[in-house]
Amino acid sequence: MKAGFTILFFIITLGGFSTSMASPQQKLIVEPEPSFREDAVSNHRHPEVDTNIFLYINHWRDSLPYEGHGGLIERDILTPGDPLNPPKKGAVLKYIKAYERAILQPRTNTTPFKSDKEQAFFYVMNGTGQVEAGGIKAAIEEGTAVVIPAGLAYRFLNAAEAPLEMIMVVEEIPAGFVPNKEISVGSYHDSPASLGMHWAHIGRGFNYDIPPKFANPMGFAIVSIDKFDIAQPHVHGPGCEEVWCQLKGKSLLFFGNRLLWQESGEAFLIPPNDKVPHCSINHTDEHMLWLYMGNRHDHLGK
Repeated sequence: MKAGFTILFFIITLGGFSTSMASPQQKLIVEPEPSFREDAVSNHRHPEVDTNIFLYINHWRDSLPYEGHGGLIERDILTPGDPLNPPKKGAVLKYIKAYERAILQPRTNTTPFKSDKEQAFFYVMNGTGQVEAGGIKAAIEEGTAVVIPAGLAYRFLNAAEAPLEMIMVVEEIPAGFVPNKEISVGSYHDSPASLGMHWAHIGRGFNYDIPPKFANPMGFAIVSIDKFDIAQPHVHGPGCEEVWCQLKGKSLLFFGNRLLWQESGEAFLIPPNDKVPHCSINHTDEHMLWLYMGNRHDHLGK
């Protein structure tokens, strides 16, 4: 009797599931709210209204190289555009000017470069070298962050036999903004870890010699996830310009209602529409690392 009841229950349950799966899906005109509920509208994909998340993730390999900032070889990752309706892949930035990969070839240096209208953040992914600006010289290596204020001439030197590989973020400064007078140099390696954010994030800020001053309400950190763990899926809304760039490893990325690969040198911006959950997944036994940029215009005045 018990076995018969179990089989009957299974048939009824499977029948209900099959009926649900077979029922035609209504065409939507608005993207549904993300939800963990079993009966939510978002439990189906709706290509006619779903955010095209493939426009929000890009690798530097997909861009042509060009020379800039005194001789760095630069390749775009994310570029200015419309974060709610990107005109092309990667064109999603609203508040910052550029998000790029920059390379300085072995045994060379850049020529002094200065801009009165922009300032830049550099993070060293690989290699060693030196930065010089305003009479200050500082050694740089993997894990180093450098912030170059507007109006200050600077150059990078690479005396090693390997390329100096960096992520570069450029912001334009508004009228009335007063930049720092000296560069800021710091590393995440000597910063204490902050544990537990979004379940699994292990965050480390940069321990700068001089606190940097940005025109935007933004900050940077290095985030890791322990082996075989997952961060909390969550969304962001208007005014939030958040970018994650993979530095080490190849992870799984839960993005919207898709599961993607993310590899070193690839970055994504979370669509600021409160519709696209995201989280990184370390499915391996290896260490993984991301560069986090939070440009939180949505937090101004709070």
